[in-house]
Amino acid sequence: MTEGYLSINGRRKLSGETRVQGCKNAALPCLAACLLCEKGEACIENCPRLTDVENTAQILETLGAVCCFDESGHAVTVKAENVFGTAIDNEMMNRMRSSVLFMGALLSRTGEADLGYPGGCEIGSRPIDMHIRAFRSLGVDIEEEGGIIRCRLRSKIKPCQISLLCPSVGATENIMLLTARSEGETVIRNAAREPEIVDLQNFLNAMGADIRGAGSDIIVINGAPSLRGAEFRIMPDRIAALTYMAAAAACGGKIFLRGVNSEHLAICMSVLRDMGASLRRADGGLTVSMSGRPRAVNMIKTLYYPGFPTDAQPAFMAAATVADGTTVFVESIFENRFRHAPELKKLGADIDVNMCQATVRGKESLSGAEVRASDLRGGAAMVIGGLIADGTTRVYGVPHIERGYENISRDFSDLGADIRMIY
Repeated sequence: MTEGYLSINGRRKLSGETRVQGCKNAALPCLAACLLCEKGEACIENCPRLTDVENTAQILETLGAVCCFDESGHAVTVKAENVFGTAIDNEMMNRMRSSVLFMGALLSRTGEADLGYPGGCEIGSRPIDMHIRAFRSLGVDIEEEGGIIRCRLRSKIKPCQISLLCPSVGATENIMLLTARSEGETVIRNAAREPEIVDLQNFLNAMGADIRGAGSDIIVINGAPSLRGAEFRIMPDRIAALTYMAAAAACGGKIFLRGVNSEHLAICMSVLRDMGASLRRADGGLTVSMSGRPRAVNMIKTLYYPGFPTDAQPAFMAAATVADGTTVFVESIFENRFRHAPELKKLGADIDVNMCQATVRGKESLSGAEVRASDLRGGAAMVIGGLIADGTTRVYGVPHIERGYENISRDFSDLGADIRMIY
């Protein structure tokens, strides 16, 4: 079977409106949290239609839960009253990074969890040592053998204070999932502060949990004996929004993004203004407009939230390739997050990479070529590169993009781009 690709005819200003999808990185932990619901059903609305969401639903069903999507695919109902499984197949674990969250959810529900190491994009080392260390301090017996992590909760969870070595999103979420149903108070210090963690807290609390502090670096969990069904609406996807905003800055024009929470985008909005973009909040969304070439930014360094997000770095690098001046990107989160740079160079970009630093010298234009996405956010950078390049660009590796963007060709078409999926 011939591999599909995105075909993009570039050098068009963007104009139009699109609705930003529900947040992938909020939906996945909330879906895992449905395992904790012993009574009733959980209904999650504004759930994005993504391969990662489908994979998560498949894992839930192999464990005995029932998942039903509505006709739109944007609302999923999960019934987890009859969960019986305690093991997750290695192949399912390898599909995505967030599968590690089933460790905490399964342990909380059944007292056992046998699973392999999580997969996902190859953007650098993402060890789960912090998860394991925290779980052991909470009373979980863990053995690692032959690529399998065997977890057993021999007695009750032992509430304690946990200080994370760095504000890991996954570790913070996993601890919340494990301790939401427990006795006593667990405190996470140096917790990750991302908005997606606030969403998980709010969903768990809607089910009857008692969790406070999400969004700060200290989260307090007072365990509840059981959780019940609830309805919850997932926040908009801030990284998808930033992708379209970076594209507008690169291509020029004026777009309206409906359903955006601009409070989640503060640092990137500041960078976009430095690049010359005009941003205006409006009822239900955000207008982004740009005339002329973007201006280079002296340095963009990725940091933990509320700093500049590593997931937005590839899209902003693509925009910087046609900026007036030189931009230096410093990647402080993942050591292998510049894999999109060689592909952007195929389009004519002037980029030098040295370890965790990339220097981008902006050019007036790029030229269309064949490029390949090697990871999710790098794939978004390839699409932006095609949008700003002269001629036609073909972007291969589309399954990577589909892990995080519901329909990137539809959304950019709504914004005036000449882009289509070719099978």
